Amino acid sequence: MTILTEGRYAGEHIISESCNTRSREVVTLASGNNLVAGSVIGLITKVQAAAPIPAIVGTGTGAMTALTFGPAVQVGSYVITLLATSATAAFSVVAPDGKALPNGAVGTAYKSEHLNFLISSAGTMTEDDSYTVVVTAAGTPVVIGGTGTGVMSAITLGPDAQNGGYRVINRAVVAEGGDFEVLAPDGSSIGRFLMGTTSTGTASFASRHINFTLSDATDYILGNYFNVIVAAGTGKASAWAPTAVDGTQEAAGVLYDNVDATSADKAAVITARDSEVSLAGLGWAAAVTAAQKDVALAQLAARGIVAR
Repeated sequence: MTILTEGRYAGEHIISESCNTRSREVVTLASGNNLVAGSVIGLITKVQAAAPIPAIVGTGTGAMTALTFGPAVQVGSYVITLLATSATAAFSVVAPDGKALPNGAVGTAYKSEHLNFLISSAGTMTEDDSYTVVVTAAGTPVVIGGTGTGVMSAITLGPDAQNGGYRVINRAVVAEGGDFEVLAPDGSSIGRFLMGTTSTGTASFASRHINFTLSDATDYILGNYFNVIVAAGTGKASAWAPTAVDGTQEAAGVLYDNVDATSADKAAVITARDSEVSLAGLGWAAAVTAAQKDVALAQLAARGIVAR
C-alpha cells in the first residue's frame, strides 16, 4: 500500500492574529530557500562594506571631509550634486536606491541616517559639481588621516555588529605598529589592541562586533584610522540561522505558506506581529538545537508573536 504524507497548509500554524492584515507583511524570500508554512525566518539586514573619501567631479575646488556613516547606509553610489555656483551653495543627495535625501549646504556639516560629511569651499564651487560616495560590499578599507600605509584584511562581522560605521583609530605612535581603539557606530569603545613592533608585525582583533587583521608598512601616525562599514542588507527573508551574522540570526516572523525560492527570489507573506502560533507547527532547519529554538522563540515574543 502506498503511504502518502500530507504536507503543510497555508496558515495552519496560526492560532489567532489581529484583524485585517495588521499581523502580516509581504516580503521577498531570498533565492536558495525552499521553506514550508510555519518556518521561522529572519531578514538580511547587514553586509560588510567599505568606501573611500571621494574627489570632486567638475571645475570646483571644494573638498569633502569628515565622512562617516549612519545606520541606514546602503551599498551602492551616493551622488552629491551642487545646485548653484556659490561658496555656500546648496547640494542635493541621492541614495543608491534612488531616494532623495535632505539637501545640504557647502560649509555646513551634513548629517543623515545614511552618511555624514562636510563640503568646504576653497574659493570656487560651481553648479553641477558632484561627489560620488561609492559603498562597495565586502570592500577593503583604506587608511585615512595621515601617512600610515598599513593594510586591513580578513574583515568579518560578528553577531552583535551594528549598522553604520566602525572606526579603527590609532591612539598612540608605536614603532612598526600602532595602538588602536575600535569604536562602534553608537560611539562606544569595543576594545583596544597593540600591534606588533616589527616590520612584519600584524595584529588580529576579534569581538562580537567585527573581526579583522591589521598590518603595518609605513608607521601609523596619531589619529590614522580605518572605516569599517556595516551597510543595510537586501532586506530579503531567509530561514532563521542562529549562527549567521547578516541579520538572519534575529527571528523576524513566521512564513504563512509554503514557498519554493530554490532558483529565484519569490514573494512571500509572513506573520510579523501580534499573533499566537502553534509551537508544534513551527518549522526549523535540521541543525537548529532546542536551546537555539528557545532563543528564536524569545525573539518572536519580543515582536508580539507568542508560540503555544
